[in-house]
Amino acid sequence: MNDHDSPALLWAWRLAVVCRKELVQFFRNWILALFMLYSFTMMAYQNATAISRELKHAGLVVIDNDRSKTSRDLIYRFQEPRFQLIEQLENSREGVLRLDDGDAALVLDIPQNFGDDLMNGRHTQLQLQLDGADSARAYLAASYAERIVRQFSTETVRQQFADEPLPIVENDERVWFSPNHEETLFLAIQDLAQHIFLFSILLPASALAREKERGTVEQLLVSPLSPLQIMLGKIVPMVGIILLTSVLSLFLIIEGALALNVRGNIGLFLGVTALFSGAAAGLGIAIASLTRNMGQVGIVSITLMPILFMLSGSDTPPEMMPDALLPVMYLSPLHHYLNAAFGILIKGADITTVWDSILYMAILGGCVFAFSLLRFRQSFR
Repeated sequence: MNDHDSPALLWAWRLAVVCRKELVQFFRNWILALFMLYSFTMMAYQNATAISRELKHAGLVVIDNDRSKTSRDLIYRFQEPRFQLIEQLENSREGVLRLDDGDAALVLDIPQNFGDDLMNGRHTQLQLQLDGADSARAYLAASYAERIVRQFSTETVRQQFADEPLPIVENDERVWFSPNHEETLFLAIQDLAQHIFLFSILLPASALAREKERGTVEQLLVSPLSPLQIMLGKIVPMVGIILLTSVLSLFLIIEGALALNVRGNIGLFLGVTALFSGAAAGLGIAIASLTRNMGQVGIVSITLMPILFMLSGSDTPPEMMPDALLPVMYLSPLHHYLNAAFGILIKGADITTVWDSILYMAILGGCVFAFSLLRFRQSFR
């Protein structure tokens, strides 16, 4: 390659040389490479399986003062995986002690003559006591228990008046995208998106900070390379590495180890991921241009990451956030990327459905990239 070649070809060749240099530097740092591989594989599997917001194996203690066929039928309906029957006690005081000790999550108290009253059409009551220390779990347990009792009551009434038509409203549910109400796929994609965001920021930022520490960034600036080529040389290889590890996580962990069914166009997902990763990488370059060394990059990144994750709406739905934070949340590229990723991989959406998220990411990424380029030029004048 010489100066007589096409300017565009020469520009691309210089960029390719810088990209090759960054790839060599990345794979020389085998600790970082192994940590990234671990994050997209083993850590992704652990986060998808170990963390659950569903109600599973809630300890149930029963006080059956009736001991009838009807009461046994009701108790039988509290089955795993939602509930786990621990034991049956004789009085309510022992049940309260189980709640206080944390041995049980809920206590079901069935009164005497429960079966007779119910079969004879008389009013009867049940008592359900819950451990409210974990309010979210207690709310789920109460909701499932209420649903079980309501269904039991409806079936009992139907049996009593089998020969008479009753005006009963039936609730026929049809759940799209996750018929079994399992959140594993949702958590796996959310964890993948967070890792993509994390490494999209850290890899370019650490590459530029390393150049600063070694004093080689000045050598790049006096070379024929433009600031744009230097920035793209830091971003493009890292985006490629992130796409490669994302594919590995998608097929090896999500579809392989977790045996989850991913819908949608994988090519569209990777294209959206490349756009998002480039936008986040621009933020990493901005952080590196505002700091002096790797230590400062780490401090700034650790400070920003929890805030950016919170504002993405991944853990807290947008409708539950304070009104003052909603405009800030829509400025987060991660928020729009999560909407697109969930739409593509869970709902099987195409580009006509997620185009608005792609547009927002492109606009935000362009603004961040322009700021990073401006800051990069100013910091080395």
